[in-house]
Amino acid sequence: MNWLEVEQTLVAVTAQRIVELNCPYCSGECSPFCHSSGVRKRASVFELLSGKALEAAILSSRGEAVKVEYEYLGKAIRKGIALGYIKESEYERLVFSHEES
Repeated sequence: MNWLEVEQTLVAVTAQRIVELNCPYCSGECSPFCHSSGVRKRASVFELLSGKALEAAILSSRGEAVKVEYEYLGKAIRKGIALGYIKESEYERLVFSHEES
């Protein structure tokens, strides 16, 4: 693999998970009178790696000792759970052990 080509062509890397949302009106199960009409709502949670974080990740993958800091999917999903928008079961379903940080 030619690392120079990778560095020159890669602009960003993203990971995405689709999560099931809690109903903001009735905290879970939707009644017939709910604004969301009982439809299961979903949203995307993204992990975006670009700029200096991407550069550090590339250097790290080449074996250089560099600390890579960016927001992991697990952290974003935990934040959504804490705010009450995402179900707790989504964390176990979507976050793999190597993504926890």
